[in-house]
Amino acid sequence: MNNNNPLELAEVINALRQELITAQEKGAGTGIRFNIKNVEVELETVVGKEEVAGVGLKTKFFVIDINADANVKFTNASKQKIKLNL
Repeated sequence: MNNNNPLELAEVINALRQELITAQEKGAGTGIRFNIKNVEVELETVVGKEEVAGVGLKTKFFVIDINADANVKFTNASKQKIKLNL
């Protein structure tokens, strides 16, 4: 992932959900099982506005790569760190 093609927050959460489901399925029938009670995720995001035809401006959250080049800029956006308990 790079800042020229950021992932939407919903995409990242959905991918995490799918990874957890896959891990759970792969662990079925094994001797050691882990029960997930809580998932805590901390993400660095950019909150920006996107113009959508017929709708106007829509606020979106994009997850950014914290190791990316600091010179990359998002227009009309502010960087936020969010922590989610899922």
